[in-house]
Amino acid sequence: MAIPTVWEIPYSCGHTEQKDLSHKPAGKRAAFATWFGKKYVCSDCFTPSGALNESSTERAARDAAEAEEARADAARDGIPLDLVGSDKQIPWALKVRRSLLRDAYSALVETGQMTETEFEEHVLLAARPLDRARFWIDNRDTNAADLPELLADPGSLTAGASTENAA
Repeated sequence: MAIPTVWEIPYSCGHTEQKDLSHKPAGKRAAFATWFGKKYVCSDCFTPSGALNESSTERAARDAAEAEEARADAARDGIPLDLVGSDKQIPWALKVRRSLLRDAYSALVETGQMTETEFEEHVLLAARPLDRARFWIDNRDTNAADLPELLADPGSLTAGASTENAA
């Protein structure tokens, strides 16, 4: 009996679809079908605009509202409102910075590991000179509780400057 070229794939969304895997070697089709089903959703559940199933206009409005909230938080905390970076980096970095600072506050102040004054001194004061979008994006996976240590030694402030010719 020949190894099938069309496989019934159970997707992570819970639906099942058939997929032609004739482009894969026969010995790799079963493993690929399993991997593909775990990693992706079916064609009915897939939306190019993302998992929220929203239009590009709705997504743009949501992104603008999130950016405005990030700017309001930055103004309240005395952190630079504008970052240095590309048009794509800046909104992303604002989200990352806001999320890291909020998570650090929750992890440190709300659990009693730091007072609000210590948080101001070790986190907010240290974050103020960091206006490079790249810094926040590069450190987006930092554990929030480790943020004071990261901010204590952020590396060169010119590292990640907007051009490679920065001194």
